[in-house]
Amino acid sequence: MIDRETQTVAALGARLIGTMDAVVAGKHDVVEVSVATMLASGHLLIEDIPGVGKTLLAQVLARAVGGSFHRIQGTSDLLPGDITGSMVPSGKVDVDGMRFRPGPVFANIVVFDELNRATPRTQSALLELAEESTVTVDGVSRPLPDPFMLVATQNPIDIAGTYGLGEGALDRFTAVVMPGRASPAAELEVLTGRRGRSMLDAVEPVVTLEELAAARAIVSMVQITDAVAAYVVELLEATRNDPRVPVGASTRGGVAIVALARSFAALDGRTYVTADDVAHACVPALAHRLAGSNATVAAGREIAVDCVSRVTPPTV
Repeated sequence: MIDRETQTVAALGARLIGTMDAVVAGKHDVVEVSVATMLASGHLLIEDIPGVGKTLLAQVLARAVGGSFHRIQGTSDLLPGDITGSMVPSGKVDVDGMRFRPGPVFANIVVFDELNRATPRTQSALLELAEESTVTVDGVSRPLPDPFMLVATQNPIDIAGTYGLGEGALDRFTAVVMPGRASPAAELEVLTGRRGRSMLDAVEPVVTLEELAAARAIVSMVQITDAVAAYVVELLEATRNDPRVPVGASTRGGVAIVALARSFAALDGRTYVTADDVAHACVPALAHRLAGSNATVAAGREIAVDCVSRVTPPTV
């Protein structure tokens, strides 16, 4: 890899971040993690209380990228087939008289709003598509569009009508962000119409699917040394030895840290990962994994921050 390639990714990321910052007021750090997750070929979970811009963040990210976009609204009566698609009568006389009708997950970017209002049965329909970018219905596996990204929002588990995501489902998301309440200055921007949902219709794609696919390929080649990778392993071990965590972060969690760290390096125009990139990636990559299905992401974030503070980064 050469510096020119990562500079291309940095420029692409700057366009995405700038477009999102123009709509989502006062959430630059959250926007940066969202874009890094997209470049890392990952999936994003957004958790917070209602009314802080979770869905807006997801929609702006989707609209800034050229390609197909579908939105799913989580409800307690939503069935797996409503998401993945199902077999329906074909209307023709053939062998079985059935054809496959694709569900809304057949898009480049899928926003699943209030995921944890759907039942665990429906949530489990996401496991295969989030891990393998395929959907299996009636024994036949069908690939999702490439590139593909799932952006899901959820409410904290103490909000009425929610079902906690299982550890397996949480582990499929590369990163989690918590937008939080807007500052007074940011709220003023929203209330006066200079930022927020009123600006959503004006968002035009600033990245093509071809550019995104090329950027993802470049990010995947960003170098990481054994010393920095060993730092990731030590961070994983710190979570496993923390008495507040029943089951520490998995190897998939480490893969997520490295993928995000590569994105942060590329966004900075570098061809290599530093320990600072890893520390930057650790909290969004692990907070939801450490929280588990019966705790808030905020609790997991606190544990991840503590683990970063306890583990000494490499000096080279």
